Amino acid sequence: MRTILVPVDFTSTTENAVRVAAEWAKTYGYQNIILLKTAGESEFDYLHIAEGHSFVNEESVNNLLQRTELLLDQLSSIVTEKSPEIKVSRILSDWALTRSINELLKDESSVELIILGSDDQTSATESFVSENIISIARTSPVKTLIVPNSYHYTPVKNIFIPCDINGIKRLERLFHHKSLIHKQDVHLSFLNINTREKEDENKKKELEDYIREHLTEIPSSIYYSHDENVINGILTFAATHEADLIIALPGKHSFLYYLASRSISEGIYQNTHQPVLILK
Repeated sequence: MRTILVPVDFTSTTENAVRVAAEWAKTYGYQNIILLKTAGESEFDYLHIAEGHSFVNEESVNNLLQRTELLLDQLSSIVTEKSPEIKVSRILSDWALTRSINELLKDESSVELIILGSDDQTSATESFVSENIISIARTSPVKTLIVPNSYHYTPVKNIFIPCDINGIKRLERLFHHKSLIHKQDVHLSFLNINTREKEDENKKKELEDYIREHLTEIPSSIYYSHDENVINGILTFAATHEADLIIALPGKHSFLYYLASRSISEGIYQNTHQPVLILK
């Protein structure tokens, strides 16, 4: 049973991610959505410290459990109303979020995709899941879809793929999915951002030949742009070319590469329009 995993919390950001998951499952043939709720640090209001010992306020614990059940009921109904044929599973975990996900993936081999809600300017409150996006995306062995809070699902027709002209072999990860891409009747736009003024014409030809050799049956275009800030160049291109989805590959043109050394606001959190699919 092909499965999508959606970590959730009490914010509109993860509620929106569940809505997208329902649409995604219906479109791409997933049969199961797992809603994962963990005990985030912000929810330990019931834990008190006295004389070096901790004890639990039972009433607070019960209130939290009731809120959690109501949350999962609400999110489950979102899926069933959109796609009643899709099964919805619930998992509660006391472990940290990243560990909970990785432990679950060991037991649930059917999980093929994780969908994560990402805060943006429209988010009313900060999402606990959104705060952990980078660690989840880095450690997850399965592909991850990052969904901005303001994003509303639309059919994916134009896919934008930033690629590194010096690492074209990384495109092999995309080619593993080309049979699915071909079925969906999409157009691929490849972009190489050059941080220097001069382009390497031999490298450009190598990239073009490689893409055409492996994607003869899928419509595609190849673009080149100069920008000293790769992330800025990627987001500008995505906005002006009406991309429905950004696919992030490993290497210098990956969002995660830049998030390792730059502020989060310069990476995924600047992307307020398109979902980002990180391939593994």
